[in-house]
Amino acid sequence: MSSDPVLEQLQKAVDLAMHSQNTDEGVRHLSTAFQLFSEETIRLKEASDKLQQRLQTVNQELAQAHRSLVQKVAELGNVTHYLNNILQNISQGIVFINLDGIITTFNDTAARLFNARNTDVLYKSVWTCFSDDIFGFSLREALRFGLAQRLLYKTMQIDADIKELEISTTYISEGPKAYHGLIIMLRDISEMQRLQRTANRNDRMKELGEMAATVAHEIRNPLGGIRGYATLLSRDLADQKNLQEMAEFIIEGTKSLETLVSTILSYARPIQIQPQSLEIGAFLKQIGQFVRVDPAYPRGVKLDIHIPQDPILAPFDPQAFKSCLLNLIYNAFQAMPQGGLLTIALLQLDNTCQIAVSDTGVGIEASHLNQLFSPFFTTKQKGTGLGLVEAQKIVQAHGGQLDVRSQIGRGSTFTIILPLKKGVK
Repeated sequence: MSSDPVLEQLQKAVDLAMHSQNTDEGVRHLSTAFQLFSEETIRLKEASDKLQQRLQTVNQELAQAHRSLVQKVAELGNVTHYLNNILQNISQGIVFINLDGIITTFNDTAARLFNARNTDVLYKSVWTCFSDDIFGFSLREALRFGLAQRLLYKTMQIDADIKELEISTTYISEGPKAYHGLIIMLRDISEMQRLQRTANRNDRMKELGEMAATVAHEIRNPLGGIRGYATLLSRDLADQKNLQEMAEFIIEGTKSLETLVSTILSYARPIQIQPQSLEIGAFLKQIGQFVRVDPAYPRGVKLDIHIPQDPILAPFDPQAFKSCLLNLIYNAFQAMPQGGLLTIALLQLDNTCQIAVSDTGVGIEASHLNQLFSPFFTTKQKGTGLGLVEAQKIVQAHGGQLDVRSQIGRGSTFTIILPLKKGVK
């Protein structure tokens, strides 16, 4: 290792001073040593000053880099928070599954769709939480081959709810391998599908109504003639009882047809209502009293009415609404031939009130639910299939809607959703 030349000279001068033969020689060597020491001290001081300046500059640069890094981290945190807010509050469910089948993203909407908690799903294997074909295709094959259907629709039963989902998928294969996988976006289109079915049903009802009115008018005129001639024939056959009885059958048949024609014409005509602002809870109690004293009230059926304590004012036509409710109530009676429980419940929700008429009867086949409000559709041996159609028309005339939910063997619930008078709380 090489030594510093200045230090060597300084050491040599000190050695000479210590071994000098006389005082003058020692002083001269010592003076040289002090001069070398002073020069080295000045050099070291200059080096130290330069080092301090460099250290200060480096510290300033580090401080600036630290401030910049803190700012970048804060900005990244804000962006992350912003993106997380969007992710959690977006109306679509978003699920990301990496190549190992681990769920790394499962937002709140997806959790609500599956009635699950994020913590029960996140960072767990998708196959421990769901079946392989939960989204309508094989997740194993999609992750293995990088292929999945771009868009598909699936009806899914989650607990007791049946949901119609729009499912779109995208396979990610760019960037770090840790972020490769499958993005699945879920949209609940149950309400949209229900509204579409309602619109289609209303269009169908309008067309059928117009057709029924035309057919009814065409039938009524010749029907009157048939009944008139049958009446004359019955009178002329007074002395021939067997033939007169046949004529009476013709007359009775024409009466039944006239009743049907009148019903069809009534259905075809738009409903005219005269709404009044009434306390709907008191109105439902009156309906209950009316039903209980009706001779047609089945003995094996118990009627419960649930009314909130706070009064609810709603604009409705009492006569038309009575007809609608009685139609639903008597349908419920017929659905419980062995007896059961009929419940009428009133609930205020936001700017609407909901009246639910529930029975514990036989229920309605799922294939029949979409046809319930179609004219002339009925599952009864006797009936025209216009009762529920008329009930729906009355509810729609009030600006409301009539929904139905049913399970075979457990009963049905018809819910009237009626808008409240503006400003009423």
